[in-house]
Amino acid sequence: MPATPTNPPFVIRCFIVMMNALCDAVAEHGPAGYVPVPMVNLIWTRLQNLTTRFLAALARGPIPPRAKPTPKPTPEAQPEPPPPRARRKRLTLPCREAWLYRLIPETGFTRFTLQHILSDPEFAGFLQANPRLIRILTPLYNAMGIDLPTEPPFGPAPPPDSRRHILFGTPDPTQSESPTPDQDFKIQPA
Repeated sequence: MPATPTNPPFVIRCFIVMMNALCDAVAEHGPAGYVPVPMVNLIWTRLQNLTTRFLAALARGPIPPRAKPTPKPTPEAQPEPPPPRARRKRLTLPCREAWLYRLIPETGFTRFTLQHILSDPEFAGFLQANPRLIRILTPLYNAMGIDLPTEPPFGPAPPPDSRRHILFGTPDPTQSESPTPDQDFKIQPA
């Protein structure tokens, strides 16, 4: 069955189910774990927005890189801006690694599943086709304590060391260094 916007591939459906399960775990176990309700609301909203952005970027497909903007001319004199007003401190999410998993340990089941989805070849193919998805998923995987590979697992394999003999002056690996049967070997003292 072909993938359409109403019928996404299986691995994407698994991702959606896991994100919904993660949101449910945050909503259910957050207040029970003495996480303040405004923080639970902020986490839940952030996870929902992340899922929406991911699905929208996946449906949009890869976007070509932007051209560099031309520099704007600087005006001669700018009036000094008024001093900023004092604001109330905003509620922000933590930044350290695995903060969501540490805050709400009941999210551990989704941690393993998201790690498994990341290693799926079909999901890796989506990430390869649209690198913007990696940037969208980075905060999620950081919050869960899952390492995104620095080198994508879907990248081409590194070239073999066939040119090592040119760079370092070692013998050519294609030449056989095994002796021929007609050569006579003598053991010489050291």
